[in-house]
Amino acid sequence: MTPVITQRDNFTWLLLALIFLLFSGAVFAQFDLELGQRLVNFSLAVTLLIAVWSMEQKQRRWINLKIGMSLVITSLMIGDSILGNEHLAVLQLIVIILFLSLTTYQAWRQVIFSGYVDRNKLIGAVCIYILLGLVWAFSYLLVEVLLPGSMNGLDHQNWQHNLEDIIYYSMVTLTTLGYGDITPDQPVVRFLAYMESITGIFYTTILVASLIGVKLSGYKPDANKMEE
Repeated sequence: MTPVITQRDNFTWLLLALIFLLFSGAVFAQFDLELGQRLVNFSLAVTLLIAVWSMEQKQRRWINLKIGMSLVITSLMIGDSILGNEHLAVLQLIVIILFLSLTTYQAWRQVIFSGYVDRNKLIGAVCIYILLGLVWAFSYLLVEVLLPGSMNGLDHQNWQHNLEDIIYYSMVTLTTLGYGDITPDQPVVRFLAYMESITGIFYTTILVASLIGVKLSGYKPDANKMEE
């Protein structure tokens, strides 16, 4: 029986897809596989398709948008694997950033602005945090493709080979760790770096406050205990 993504478990599927992307990128980088570029494109396509189809199941316009986005994702991944053109790489990165941003927005709406707090929403909060890191990661990659040498510590190969390093840098920046093995060397990348740090701090603060607020709003004290 084919599993169906529903609004009750959509973030579980999304989290699994995101973990698959992060882990597969690490494995490709660790063993320096010859087909690394195509494998990265494949893992990205799987992750983005699941991200697209895990959001908003009800409205017809979203179904049409999903179909269009799915076709664009698949076409770009296949085209990049075959051609490896620099201009196509720029377009691919821009589209990935837009898709991840839209997924983050839809996830934020479902987690923060609807109903009570349940397991799916808590998983969704984790997904949003990872998605934020990925949005910035691909933004760094886009700048690096357009302005080579913008970051110290990269090999300056095609962006798929730098993906694992950039995701690592983005995640440690989002959490404000900043180990220093990869550093921004140009003003635009520095701007992205400190904006990501600010976002990471405010996200955790706003998220915790919002989830606690939603939880308390649905809490009804026991009348018997109040009388005691």
